[in-house]
Amino acid sequence: MQALTVNYVTRSLALGYCFSKCGEFAFEAAFAVAIVSMADADLLLIGIAYFFRYLPSVVFSPLGGWLADNGDKKRTLLAVEVSKGVLALAFFSLFSLHTSVLPVLVGLAMVMTALECLYAPTFRAYFPDLVEKHLLASVNSGVQVIEDVASIVGPLVFSACVLLLTREATFLFFVLCLVLSAISITALRPGRRGKHQVFDGRAIIRDAARNVSKLRSNNAPLFAVIGCTTLCALFATSVIRFILPAAVLEHFASEAAVGYVISLLAAGTVLGGVLYTRLNPRTTTRTVLRYWLLYGALFLAAAIALQVNSWIFLLALFLVGFIGAFVDIAIVTNIQCLSGEQEVGRNFSLYYFTAVMGDAVSGLVASLVFVLAGPATFIWMTLMLFIAPVRWNLKGKNHDTDNRL
Repeated sequence: MQALTVNYVTRSLALGYCFSKCGEFAFEAAFAVAIVSMADADLLLIGIAYFFRYLPSVVFSPLGGWLADNGDKKRTLLAVEVSKGVLALAFFSLFSLHTSVLPVLVGLAMVMTALECLYAPTFRAYFPDLVEKHLLASVNSGVQVIEDVASIVGPLVFSACVLLLTREATFLFFVLCLVLSAISITALRPGRRGKHQVFDGRAIIRDAARNVSKLRSNNAPLFAVIGCTTLCALFATSVIRFILPAAVLEHFASEAAVGYVISLLAAGTVLGGVLYTRLNPRTTTRTVLRYWLLYGALFLAAAIALQVNSWIFLLALFLVGFIGAFVDIAIVTNIQCLSGEQEVGRNFSLYYFTAVMGDAVSGLVASLVFVLAGPATFIWMTLMLFIAPVRWNLKGKNHDTDNRL
């Protein structure tokens, strides 16, 4: 009976995540196109916009980690989804009723980032409360498949809205998805809580900074995972979020093509998520480092192929998605299994914080590269993504772990 209850709760959590992600990926496609259009494809302006969008993670990522370890997980997830629904309505109103202003759009996106910083650590910290540690890789693989299916559905919905309705209809779809997510969350039972720590905003942020140095000395494998991911995210997210959409818009001259290409990328991640446990019976720290290297190599190949042949570009992009699923699952599994019982939320918030700040800085880096490389920015950014994990792979033996995750 207990196993059936856990299975039901896990499914409810995953179902809510599926609804939430379907709406989020549709929103991200609409937001990316809106930013590119409003900035007239000026990568410097786009980079600045994305930098400010992710800036709230400095404060809200540590807060999200504290909530994941000390708060009521069910209540946190429900409150965040309702708040995001209200914010999605604000986006709809901005585009439908008024002339869109870039600073206002970025301001609303900053609030969305803050809410996601509260959601992500709590969601990821929920599963260790529900399943045994040796099953986490399998569970993470299933969650990754759900996320990847959502990453196909979301951009396709955006493309359908552009072709059949209006771009603004995408935000209403996001609202509907968040309502369904909130309904699913109501079926959850509260997650396990550890020893409660009194909330102290300054102490939380200060401890988050100290946790980096503690990880480096006390948990070298986990530090390698987070460190390598931070560096790679510096380039990967900027490529996916606005450099790739800008390149696709320029090459195919169609907003709908952006949704199709992102869905193709996601289709590769679905297949990768399905096959992960079959091809990776053992997940180690070195697994993450190797897959980041391969991910960068394939993305560089896709950037080059776009200049040569569209079909080769699409094939390479599908393979990027396939390996991207391996990267994501290996990262999450390492963090869950290498963290202490009362450190899962904190370490996820640290990972999310460093990754998101890498995302923010990546916009400025992409802008600088655009000034130097011009039309070759796509190739140069993917080249740096390929080079970024080399250092960590060269030192991989010093960071690896023999634990079967």
